[in-house]
Amino acid sequence: MYISTLKRTTICILCGMCLALNANAATSGTINLSGNEPAILEITVTAEVIAARLPLDTTVTDLKVGTVIERSNKKAGYTVTINSASASADGSSTASFKSSGSPDTLPYALKYGGKTVSFISGTSAVVSTVSAKTSPTGIENEVTVSFDGANAFLDAEVYGDTLTFTVIAN
Repeated sequence: MYISTLKRTTICILCGMCLALNANAATSGTINLSGNEPAILEITVTAEVIAARLPLDTTVTDLKVGTVIERSNKKAGYTVTINSASASADGSSTASFKSSGSPDTLPYALKYGGKTVSFISGTSAVVSTVSAKTSPTGIENEVTVSFDGANAFLDAEVYGDTLTFTVIAN
């Protein structure tokens, strides 16, 4: 079998390149692995059905109106506040149910996670201060209200208040 000079030269060049590549190959190598965990700072507020149909003509104690789940992976922790529209508007430490069609009001007590909430001169109340991250499922807190509607004798109107929950990183 005859191999032309061009083919011989090409084969020699290819073999030389393979030998050169093997001569320069390293005996070890590295891959640097890196990733980023996104920050989680969230609050989930779920109202109970009864929250929109409160029996304002009765007296209730610690009626569950909602659940709040606090969830964070911030190692410095976070703070949760509640703002009552009625307490803010009045500059009061007590929240109340109000109506746009009546001057009557019905004060109510609010609890968050079993602890009484008090607004200071109508400002937001700090209800949770956590100095570490939560579990992956978060921290669950019940929101309850108590009021004496049986003795209030309100005008026939629709009464309400708006609670706003806010989570802030420490």
